[in-house]
Amino acid sequence: MEEQIIATINQTVDQKKAGLFALSQDIHDHPELGYHEFQTVQKILTYLQEQGVQGQDNFFDIPTSFHATYGEGHPNFAILAEYDALPKIGHGCGHNVIATAAIGAFLACQAAMQKYHIAGQVTLMGTPAEEGGGGKIKLLDRGAFQDIDAATMVHPTSGTTRIAGRCTATHDMTIEYHGQGAHAASQPFKGKNALDAATLFFTAVGLLRQQLTSDVRLSGILVDGGNVTNVIPDYTKIKYSLRCLEESELPGLITKIKNCAQAAALATGCEVQITEKSGYGARTYNQTLGNICRTALEDLGEPVLAGFPDDFGSTDFGNISQVMPTTNPYFSLHKTRLSLHTAEYEKLAGTEVTHKAITRAAKAMARTVIECLVNPEILKQAQAEKSAAANLDERPR
Repeated sequence: MEEQIIATINQTVDQKKAGLFALSQDIHDHPELGYHEFQTVQKILTYLQEQGVQGQDNFFDIPTSFHATYGEGHPNFAILAEYDALPKIGHGCGHNVIATAAIGAFLACQAAMQKYHIAGQVTLMGTPAEEGGGGKIKLLDRGAFQDIDAATMVHPTSGTTRIAGRCTATHDMTIEYHGQGAHAASQPFKGKNALDAATLFFTAVGLLRQQLTSDVRLSGILVDGGNVTNVIPDYTKIKYSLRCLEESELPGLITKIKNCAQAAALATGCEVQITEKSGYGARTYNQTLGNICRTALEDLGEPVLAGFPDDFGSTDFGNISQVMPTTNPYFSLHKTRLSLHTAEYEKLAGTEVTHKAITRAAKAMARTVIECLVNPEILKQAQAEKSAAANLDERPR
């Protein structure tokens, strides 16, 4: 890509950075939960309007989704924004950075396309409720991505900036045991202890872990374990989640967990009810787009890890990656590893260290988009790229 186009991208982001920083801080300081990001979306739309961009909320009948476009036809490259917060923690996942970097990238693309008459289209899409609500999945199911050819978004992290590789697919279960209450001292023999069933379930899956591959993550909580100590519980409720890197292995894992739940019911004489909910898809990665983004970040002076490292978290961006080429840079806010979804990271996401992440990520994503618009053959190569998944028996796990 010509140096003058790159210069326009960089200059545009630099010109907008004061407003982007202020918007990021405002989003951070006024967190809203998934599907309730009403004020946040209006602030974003107001900012876009001030930049001469007409955005629209209620995109595909999701009130806190929005979109804005520039150009027309294809390729149509989407830049995705997230902006929901975590319950009680606030922006402990740095979605304020994701949103404002996406906006900066969109404005930079628009400026370059206007100045150099670049054909194609760029779409800024606001995707609510990533933290468990699956906003991107709803948008995907309703057809919001039907005319999109590729997509990108940034996510804050810690350690060293990287271009994300795989992440885990998820599946959720609610396990309820129904037993028979009885006085725990005078007539315990008349009871069927639902808490015993829950205890056996946790014990069974704990023993199961030795026979699982190292990428599997199992986690659960006891939501209801009884009321008083002198009554055998007749009801218990467990919330449980499963994760693994290979979506093809998820059905077998689900069966094993359900077998543990049913065995615990059989052993205690209780009845078990299992309610399942599909989670997020496993993210795949596109080396063609990822390497363009990597080069852009490195040109900006950002150190980037080699390759496409795995991530054991989960995101609804995984579902998007399964239907089109995507790239997902993870930009570090802290040199040493610091866990997301914590009060410490929430505090970090509201400091000036986010400014470099917003500007560099915006420039790198815009450059990735414009590279594909200027040279459509790149996107064709990305679309033709085979899945990065390798033979499971050949991968060390």
